[in-house]
Parts: sequence; C-alpha cells; structure tokens
Amino acid sequence: MFRSFTRSVTLGLAALGAMTTAAAHAEDARAVRDAQGLWAYTLLKAGRSGEEMPLTGVILYKDGLFAQQSIFNGEPFETKGAMAHAGTFGPGPRGIHMVAEQTIGIDPAKQPALSFRKDTQHDISVTRDGTELTLVFGSGTIQKFRQIGPADGDIYKLEQGVLALVDGHFVLVSGDERGVVTGYGKAIKQGDGYTLEIIRWSEATPAKAVNRKGGTIKASFDGKTFTLADGRSFKVVPKG
Repeated sequence: MFRSFTRSVTLGLAALGAMTTAAAHAEDARAVRDAQGLWAYTLLKAGRSGEEMPLTGVILYKDGLFAQQSIFNGEPFETKGAMAHAGTFGPGPRGIHMVAEQTIGIDPAKQPALSFRKDTQHDISVTRDGTELTLVFGSGTIQKFRQIGPADGDIYKLEQGVLALVDGHFVLVSGDERGVVTGYGKAIKQGDGYTLEIIRWSEATPAKAVNRKGGTIKASFDGKTFTLADGRSFKVVPKG
C-alpha cells in the first residue's frame, strides 16, 4: 500500500510539474504575441533613479526581430541623446528574452559621440491592455507605449541591423562601432522607391553625431539592398 501511495504521489507531482511548465510556456508565448506590433513611446522611467525621461521614439516587434529608435526630448534638439537597438527576441523566463545585436547610444555633446555594444541580453515582462503596452526590464526600468499598428508589412534582418517597412512606417537601425544610422518615420511607396518622412533620425560616428526631425529622404529598395539617395546602402541577409 505504501509503495502504491508513494507512486501515486510521485505521478501526481510529475503531472503538476508538467502542468506548471505548460502554463509557463503558454504565458511566455502570450507575451511574444502581445508584444507584436509597432509602438510609440509614452513613458520611459529609469529603474535605479525612478527619473522619467521624456523621449520620442518607437519599438517594433515582428517575426522574431525587433528594432527600437528614439531621441530624448528637449532643446537644443541638436544636442540631445539618442538610443537604438536591433536584434532578435523570443520567449524568456520573464516573458520575452531579447538579444540586441546592436546596442547604440548617441550623444552629440560628448566625445566620442557614439557608444556601441554588441549582443546585449535583456529579459523583460510584458503587459498589454488593448492598444497600451508596458515593458519592465530586469533593472526595473519601465517603458510604456501606445500602438501605432499591428506591424502589417515586412521586416528584414540586415548585415548590421534591422529594417522594417510596416503600417506605412519605416524603422531603420544599422551600424557598428565605426558608424551608425538610425531613424523612423512614415514611408510612402512610389514605384520601386520610397519617400521617407522623418519623425526622428540620428546618425553618428565616434567623431560626430547628427539629429534630425522632419524633412524627407528618398530611398530605393529591390528586396536585397535598401539604398538612400546619398548612396549609403544596407544589405538584407537572405532568409534560410
């Protein structure tokens, strides 16, 4: 009888463990689904200081890739810091695990103006309420967003970043420690090309950084290379 009881308890605990694991996996999968979309910042609150840091920018999650770009608010605009990230994401222990293949910090008022790190890891929790999204990082940093759209369109892994053309918008994050180009705004397709209506744009080398808001940039895209009117190009990594 004791052996039978022990075996029953063991089986029961195993079943409970399996159910708990399945529930955790389902919750992680839900976090990934909830994050999908193009989102505009409404709040950035630093974890350590609790300071709110007003900024204008977006984050995009789609098909296992993400891109983030923003510039802090204030005047003079030309001196304000910017940040951008791009990489991969999937289920993680807190909801989503992100690997930022590009972690970019830009500060036009400092030398060097560009800070670049590769393959930084982030575990975040995700809470979605309709068109509102809240991300909480392990550091305690809170980021809140409103949805721009469901990310209808295409996202491309670049040789050094991510390009997205979704919901009538573009998001571009590309570069390395030698130089970066980051920006987002509206994308108007015209034949084989696009007119990019800039909302925020920041590019930098270690020696110099430039911020832009407003204005347009012409670009062409054949599915393999995204080329700006000034000749700078960004190559797509073939799938599979």
